Amino acid sequence: MITVYYFFGGIALLYFLVMIPVQYAYITGLKERSKSTGLNQQEMYDAMPVQEQQLHYHVQGNLFNLPSALVARLIYKVKHGKSQ
Repeated sequence: MITVYYFFGGIALLYFLVMIPVQYAYITGLKERSKSTGLNQQEMYDAMPVQEQQLHYHVQGNLFNLPSALVARLIYKVKHGKSQ
């Protein structure tokens, strides 16, 4: 029974580690897009087509992605300063 917990815990840890660079790239892309368009995040979200809004929701709003999104955001703040 304990091996089942290790197995699923290992899968969850692997998913967490794989998703950190994905989340970081997504956050970086959003920030670059915000700078190039001059829009804030809410204005960019309102201007997105429905398909892109769904993608944004699934990447940023999924509970399984929450830990990796938080770590990626922390890494982004450390690398790019707190002014971002």
